[in-house]
Amino acid sequence: MHSGLSDQPKALAIDVLRTDRAFELLAGEWDDLLASSDQRAYFLRWHWTKLWWSHFAPPRSRLHIITCREPNGMLVGLAPLYWRQRRIVAVPFVRELALLGMGIELKTSEHVDVIARHGYERRVAHGIAAVLHRSQDWDRLWLSQVPSQSQVLRHLQHALGTRAQVTPCDRAPYIDTSVDWATFKQGFGRSMRRNVEYYPRRLFRLYPTASFQHVTTAADLDPAMDALVTLHRAWWRSRGEPGAFQASFEAFVREAARTSLELGQLRLWTLSIDGRIEAALIGFLDNGRLHYFQKGINPSFAKDDLGTALLALSVRDCFDDPGITAFDFMGGGAPYKDLWARQSRENLQCEFRRPNWRTRTLEAGERIGRLAHRAFATFTPETLRAARRDLLKKRRIQKSIGLSSHLAIAAACRAACDSLVYMF
Repeated sequence: MHSGLSDQPKALAIDVLRTDRAFELLAGEWDDLLASSDQRAYFLRWHWTKLWWSHFAPPRSRLHIITCREPNGMLVGLAPLYWRQRRIVAVPFVRELALLGMGIELKTSEHVDVIARHGYERRVAHGIAAVLHRSQDWDRLWLSQVPSQSQVLRHLQHALGTRAQVTPCDRAPYIDTSVDWATFKQGFGRSMRRNVEYYPRRLFRLYPTASFQHVTTAADLDPAMDALVTLHRAWWRSRGEPGAFQASFEAFVREAARTSLELGQLRLWTLSIDGRIEAALIGFLDNGRLHYFQKGINPSFAKDDLGTALLALSVRDCFDDPGITAFDFMGGGAPYKDLWARQSRENLQCEFRRPNWRTRTLEAGERIGRLAHRAFATFTPETLRAARRDLLKKRRIQKSIGLSSHLAIAAACRAACDSLVYMF
């Protein structure tokens, strides 16, 4: 009599990788797995996550990548996690597992997830949950910016149990560029429909030498990146803000751009006037989806709406490219994105806290923080609240300038003595 036991799939082999060397060795398998999954997003690529870890790994953190394999060794799933311990007044505190690309002040990644080969979502989720439950070296699991359509997250939440809470955390508007340009414009109101054509046309009328192009060669990459960084900083400082290109973020984006250009995943558009780049926009392409990442605009051209013209030309270029099916504005809630995009994707966060003294202390601190914020907003005069906002803004700018100064000093020291390495 046939028991049916032989028809049951064999248990997956689960391992936890904690070294940079093990991370390096996963390179080929990682992207092969991603290509065979339903989670094909640029910010899950091996080169992006490895680069992020190299530049932004929090102090005293370590890798905690969970791999799932069939008995024959085939990689069928992985959780790209890292471990860190938060500190309060220099005292080690909550031990946290987070997704690579998440957990730092500067937002760099979206649409991240636990990766599973198509058809393995449930088995991978349950295997990872079992390993997590057995491990005693973490207190909080925090998975942020996971697409709401993730099948793995749904299974993982179920496998973790009722303490796993899933809530919305962001919304990413996008344009469907698989339709034609005329159909897309019909979705706008009369004013916006006029503007997407008017501003580029007016720009070329005002500046006959203006030219729009995107970088296709390594020789053109560095000048375009130089312009992007300079213009981004100038634009934000003209508005009293530091902008994103601080410290290691610039090096991170430059290296990502070089790798992505080699892989055919870079879109770096430039708008030049009299032969000089005055606006630039960088995005990363994967699985037909262009992720709009950063832009820079010369504030001297603010009256000409150079930013609107650049965005309109870049979006139109995506419509003309059959390999691009969506222009993803990414999250963050900037109002102008909803003027352009009529559709959006929701991102979720999953949090699991173990019931121990560390998480109870964290919860108490969070409650106190919410009460203090409520009291500040309720009882503090608007003039004081405005003064506080101005002070925080000045501190951010000073921090930006300070970091730039440190980088300049470090560069001079390296030039004087190549044997010394300064880290800032």
